[in-house]
Amino acid sequence: MTSDLWALFAALLLASVQLTISSVVTLRQLGGAWVAGPRDEPAEVTGLSGRFVRAHRNLLEIFPQFVAALFLVHATHAAGPLSVVGAWMFVVGRLAYVPAYAFAPPGVRPICWLVAQVGIFLILADLFV
Repeated sequence: MTSDLWALFAALLLASVQLTISSVVTLRQLGGAWVAGPRDEPAEVTGLSGRFVRAHRNLLEIFPQFVAALFLVHATHAAGPLSVVGAWMFVVGRLAYVPAYAFAPPGVRPICWLVAQVGIFLILADLFV
């Protein structure tokens, strides 16, 4: 398996860990009846717990772009050094995003997001070199 696909595997692990954290903090804050119920009444997790939930949602928004970029470079046999660097930039940026969202001062979180987004652009750059 190529290094950029190992980065995809790492990103999948990160998504699973974030889902677990989000589920646990939601259960602790909103209770088992709401989590197991039909959720007809909307409820929002707040505070630090809400930050972890929103960080996970943000990953879900950007993750399809990451997967699509890797798919394109592999489907066109264009995967190369830029896709490797870009894939790992995405993982590192998203890994740093979680504690940045939860604990860092304003301005740090967008930098982590930008690192991940630049990683996606680097992956796609392999299509043109």
